[in-house]
Formats: sequence, C-alpha cells, structure tokens
Amino acid sequence: MDQTTLSIGEAAKRSGLSVKTIRYYEEVGLIPKAARTNGGVPTGGRRFYSEADVGRLSFIRHARLFGLSLADIRRLLVLADGKGCPSEQPEYREILRRHLQDIDEHMHHLLGLRAAIENLVSPPRRRKGQKCSWSTCGCMGQARSISSGVSSSAGLQKKGEDHV
Repeated sequence: MDQTTLSIGEAAKRSGLSVKTIRYYEEVGLIPKAARTNGGVPTGGRRFYSEADVGRLSFIRHARLFGLSLADIRRLLVLADGKGCPSEQPEYREILRRHLQDIDEHMHHLLGLRAAIENLVSPPRRRKGQKCSWSTCGCMGQARSISSGVSSSAGLQKKGEDHV
C-alpha cells in the first residue's frame, strides 16, 4: 500500500474519529464513497482513503467539536468543494455567526438555570410555624418555574440534531 492510501483504521487514527463514525459519514454523504481498490487492485471490499479524505474527516471532526450541526457542516463542505477555502466565502461567515448567536442564547439560558438553581440551594424562607408541603413550598414553585422555562426555551438540544 502506498503513502496516499490508508485503511479505514489508519484514517480513523489520523482523523481522530472512530471507524463507525467514518462509515456513517460516508453513508450520509459527508465524505465520498471510499475506494474499494488499491492502485487498481481489488481489495476484497476493504475501504481505502486518501490524505485528502483524512483532511476532510479532520475538518468534520473539528466542526463537530465546535458544535456545528451536520447540516451546517454539509454546507461548509459544499462551499469548500465548489469555491476553495470556505473562510473566504460570505456564507461561511454567516453560518458561523448564526452558530455564535445560538451559543449566546444557550449561554443565556444556562445562566438563568444557574441562578434559579442557586436559589434552590439557599436556605428555605418560611414563615414561622409554616410547614412545607407540595402546595406551599417555595422551592417546589421555583422548580416548577424552572422546568417550564427549560421546556419552552431554546433548550440544551435542538430538535432533530444528531449526536455522532
């Protein structure tokens, strides 16, 4: 095997992804179908990848670490495939700006959760002689308002997002 063809295991090591993830990215079209020949010689179905494939896989891995969705990554890859370096494309910057906005909203939501939970941790405020019950407990009311805020907010995960 020459230097430019790598087995799926070698591509996984170099890109920092698992073999299973590489197969998935191939299945969903984020990377081209792997060559099933090595220098024209059939390989018995074994996949072989080029250095360019490993570079693409590494790009995808880093984009996922930044929290970009596969849909956004797909758009970035299309930009790179069609027009060269994606960072020179306005759409690239727009995708990242939108992602920054999502991160800011997520941070705002988390800060609100943090403040509400800090309130729950502080000593209870009851009038003298008042007993705690599900209907009168102030911390239970806070917990109800937190849970309703979580379900109606931007939340921690967008619907339809993947987790590969």
